[in-house]
Amino acid sequence: MKMDPTVLIYSVIGFIGCSTNGFAIFILFHLNSRLSTTNLLITNQCIIDFVTSLMSLCLFLDPNIMTRLPDSNSVAEFVCRFWSSKYIFWACTCSSTANLVVLTVDRYFAVMHAIKYNVIKERLSMKVLFLLIPWICGFMFLLLWFAAHTVKDGECIQSWPSVDYQKAFGLLTTVYLLIIPISAMLFVYINIFYALRYRVGDVSSTINANCEARRLNIIKTMVIVSVTYIVCWTPNQIAFVNFTLGGELDFHGAVYYITIAMSLVNICVNPIIYTFKYNDFRVGVRKTLPCLKSIFTPQEPTPPN
Repeated sequence: MKMDPTVLIYSVIGFIGCSTNGFAIFILFHLNSRLSTTNLLITNQCIIDFVTSLMSLCLFLDPNIMTRLPDSNSVAEFVCRFWSSKYIFWACTCSSTANLVVLTVDRYFAVMHAIKYNVIKERLSMKVLFLLIPWICGFMFLLLWFAAHTVKDGECIQSWPSVDYQKAFGLLTTVYLLIIPISAMLFVYINIFYALRYRVGDVSSTINANCEARRLNIIKTMVIVSVTYIVCWTPNQIAFVNFTLGGELDFHGAVYYITIAMSLVNICVNPIIYTFKYNDFRVGVRKTLPCLKSIFTPQEPTPPN
């Protein structure tokens, strides 16, 4: 029997995502600086992407699992909205985007308002808030998708109040997944770039030099993560907006499958970026896996937080 390309794409990416993010979580938990705000947010990103990858495997490795509904009408309605609609999967995807935005904002305050940031980041309540915001944003935003599903004639279907509501949600999704992240990234990293230009040569001690080197390494890593996100998500969102506004989109065509694959590759690729670019992570790999010590040598000094 011929396998649906969508099933193959989601399953392979889900397996790779579970592997790469699981590895990253393991390494991050062994870092001496694992409780720093930045490393907690990076760990949160990997946990969200791991759950997304796991949901991808659960939902698409056996496609029939999404269509099986209980006999009870009330339970079937809940299962339809919560599970068959892929609510958890897409909510985690939106949470991943929100966490990336929080990470970007974290870098902004770390560079532009360093003194206040160093005070605030030590508060446990603030760290917990930073970690919860992405989950809350993702699952709250997808409540519209949750509410748009219902059971009819024993099947879980989408049921929007009108076509206009559906189009509005499609456009809001693009704003959430593309416009807001790109705007935040451009604003933050352009401002950081100009701020760092004026700090060159203004480092008076070895300790300050090491701190600046570590900060610059984090910024470089997050810029690569941000650019990768934009590259992965832009084709899918352009196609989706075009369809929402009345354009044609073949949901069984090669172009659609390629845009889906590109967007979901994003949940797998971040740990690979951390492995080769983020010095804290490279130190963690050397500490946890001594056999790789010669490969993952930090590129710059990395003092503990």
